[in-house]
Amino acid sequence: MPDDEKGYVQPEHKLVLRPIVGLTENLPKSDLEQITIQAIKTHRRLRDLAEARQDEWHAIEAGDPSAKAARSAHIVYVTAMIGMHAQQTVLSTLLDVLGYIPSVPGD
Repeated sequence: MPDDEKGYVQPEHKLVLRPIVGLTENLPKSDLEQITIQAIKTHRRLRDLAEARQDEWHAIEAGDPSAKAARSAHIVYVTAMIGMHAQQTVLSTLLDVLGYIPSVPGD
């Protein structure tokens, strides 16, 4: 719910995905930790993809900002960012349920 004059939700109103809480709250910590580690890896993959899409968009835009390809590349980037941010909300909820940040192989 918006709570400032511009309609933005303030950080103290953190988004929590209640279905994820319900699905995971009674799992053993070891199982929840494994799910959270997978969510971290997924988020990292989506972050890297979004960064690559941004680089592609900027490269196309630098060549011809009015090109239809630049607009298409921008849409691909925005779509990748939406996926990354959605996964961030999943991950944040899992971390809240788990109660700590697990060590991820490869860190």
